[in-house]
Amino acid sequence: MSRRGVTRRELLLGALAGGAALGLPRTRARADSARPARLDGGPLPWRNWSGFQVCQPARRLGPASESELLAQLRDGGGVLRPAGAGHSFSGLVPCDGALLFLDNLTGVVAADAASLQAEVWTGTRLAQLGPALDAHGQAMPNLPDIDYQTLGGALATSTHGTGALFGSLSSYVVGLTLATPTGELLECDAARNAEVFHAARCSLGALGAVTRVRLQNARPFALLEETRFRELDAVLADLPRARTENRYYEFYAFPHSEAALEIATNETEREPYSSGGDDPDSLYLLETLFELTRRLPGVGSALYDAILLRMGTSEHAGPSYRVLTHPRTTRFNEMEYTVPAEAGPDCLRELLRTIRERDLPVCFPIECRYVREDDVWLSMFHSRPGFSISVHQFAEQDFAPYFDAVEPVFWKYEGRPHWGKLHSLDSGRLGDLYPRFREFLDLRRRLDPRGRLVNAHLGTVLAV
Repeated sequence: MSRRGVTRRELLLGALAGGAALGLPRTRARADSARPARLDGGPLPWRNWSGFQVCQPARRLGPASESELLAQLRDGGGVLRPAGAGHSFSGLVPCDGALLFLDNLTGVVAADAASLQAEVWTGTRLAQLGPALDAHGQAMPNLPDIDYQTLGGALATSTHGTGALFGSLSSYVVGLTLATPTGELLECDAARNAEVFHAARCSLGALGAVTRVRLQNARPFALLEETRFRELDAVLADLPRARTENRYYEFYAFPHSEAALEIATNETEREPYSSGGDDPDSLYLLETLFELTRRLPGVGSALYDAILLRMGTSEHAGPSYRVLTHPRTTRFNEMEYTVPAEAGPDCLRELLRTIRERDLPVCFPIECRYVREDDVWLSMFHSRPGFSISVHQFAEQDFAPYFDAVEPVFWKYEGRPHWGKLHSLDSGRLGDLYPRFREFLDLRRRLDPRGRLVNAHLGTVLAV
């Protein structure tokens, strides 16, 4: 329950009931974006989490050991792509050759209590990793919002959480093992095969298959997450304080609204509890509310703001790996760019102004997060701290009009696209954004001279 005595879901439902009483029509029936493809007895189709990326690979490889993986790499022909959990929105995975799944290579290989380091198989899902590390007296310093991904897939795209003092997941890798396309096994860290190490911590699956990583972890810790709705102007004015005084901090801006939802998360000694959990239907209720209020000329916008700003607060306490991640059952497609940290608020304001001026009919909240700089070659945070801005559209709706309209705003602020999310940049433009980009391309050619790991998407973004 919220502190005002009514849940956010109840408030939204009450507002929608009021719209029905006024005779306003409800929105259209929603399509099932997760409906499985029909099978015809041929190769099994593959689709990503949102359903936008699809392919029908000739083979699926699921090695049970590193030695079996190396044999498959030596003996196979044609294009091969690591698939992870299929949570990337960009075209990293689709190919008509072979998809490689490391689902059989999971769990903690070894853990060192003194250094708080652990070696982990990269087929491990992030949802499994938290409890597994906890059993060894360790915890990852940070986690992304969603824990459905495999560790390998999350690292390949420099997936991140939020917190000005915390880097992406890739920045906590202190060693890794890479199975190359030619069937070699390379042990890499800052001293051994250092060039490969710095490139393979975020590789897009273009250098080989990272089978194991050594993570620098922390001791287990508990967190308290506090969320509240406030006026966006107040949130932006308070950013310098909020980003430094909170261990983890992010906020969501609402298109066509003056409201924002801010989330501050800090260490706590409280026992696990929740005062209002995540509602899997809340985004669809928000969409219906948005469409109803847009039909009320003159007062709809003010009513929409008033309802959002009455949403109240919520709290959630528990182990770090439970609090930092959230269930996300509403399927969507996503674009994310990271701009220099100091440019973030101005970029966001221009995005919101573009949406309003073009009257784009979007209501999906825009996620804003701070991330620490790192030295990973293709990380979005290479050599500069970042302000990551994520825009989303419901999976059953056409995202192109929205994403096409806002993407040039990101370019204006020197934005770097998230590798696992939708963008339109090619290698020519990407090379100007990443200082070590051309060195990565040279290394890729040496490790994969036949281009076995290159699909159509990588052929564009890596100039193959």
